[in-house]
Amino acid sequence: MVRVKAWVANVAILVAVSFFTNLAKKIGSALGQNKLLVDDTYLENLEAELIRSDLGVNLSLDFVESIRKSPCSEDEVATRLKDFLLAAFGKVNKDQFKLQTDKSKLNIILVVGVNGVGKTTNIGKLAHRFKQDGFKTLIAAGDTFRAAAEEQLELWSKRAGVDIVQLEEGSKASTVVFKAIERAQSENYNMLIIDTAGRLQNKTDLMDELSKLKQVIEKNTQADTLLETILVLDATTGSNAISQAEKFMEATQLDSIILSKFDGTARAGVVFSIAYKLKLPVKFVGLGEGLEDIEEFKPDQFISKYF
Repeated sequence: MVRVKAWVANVAILVAVSFFTNLAKKIGSALGQNKLLVDDTYLENLEAELIRSDLGVNLSLDFVESIRKSPCSEDEVATRLKDFLLAAFGKVNKDQFKLQTDKSKLNIILVVGVNGVGKTTNIGKLAHRFKQDGFKTLIAAGDTFRAAAEEQLELWSKRAGVDIVQLEEGSKASTVVFKAIERAQSENYNMLIIDTAGRLQNKTDLMDELSKLKQVIEKNTQADTLLETILVLDATTGSNAISQAEKFMEATQLDSIILSKFDGTARAGVVFSIAYKLKLPVKFVGLGEGLEDIEEFKPDQFISKYF
């Protein structure tokens, strides 16, 4: 298992290294490599390459604009890009990249996201991780729209060896959350992870329900309860992940992100876009399907390894 996990992590690193290596080649070779200052044609091509590399439109445009304001030679562009992307992480306080927990209090993690991004899988991984760290952990099956979702979450709870709160089919998600909080408080759990129904970010009624769930949590917990709302994003979706995050932020205040499926098919550029545009920290990275295939996101290591 350890070897498999290490292999998956190495694949992720190689993919990201390849991402930036190819980008550097496109900047240096495809666009021309010399000591002359860049011209408009070069910058237009550079802009297109950056956007295609999943760095996001805003970040790409801003970088190209920075070159226009302070021109450099073509062979200096890669170095300027590195410095620019390093600064993207500066928009998020480095301390925010680590999830803040306290075993003396009730910690609640509300997990949201669209269908298919890996919410249930990552809830199972988180539950296992927190149990290993000494937390008395409880899972709430708040996805009451699909019976299959509850069954899947139950399987993950058994794999992780943690308890789960489930109600009969057709129950309201708010009722499940209320019952889970009630049990967590009465039985002295200090970690409650709440699953929610997968939803499309353009469905207003479903997004509104997230706001209601958060109100239930805030109304029925003590003032010192630590609440973290985490959005799960699929790393392979590239720039579409940004639009998802924006819609979820409108429905409920997000605190952080889990970047799932960050493996052999993942696109590294979206990490910078998230930090640059949304100012949200990526706190965990999902690497595979195993219980231990989740790691804390560490920006310094990400930058040093991938550059």
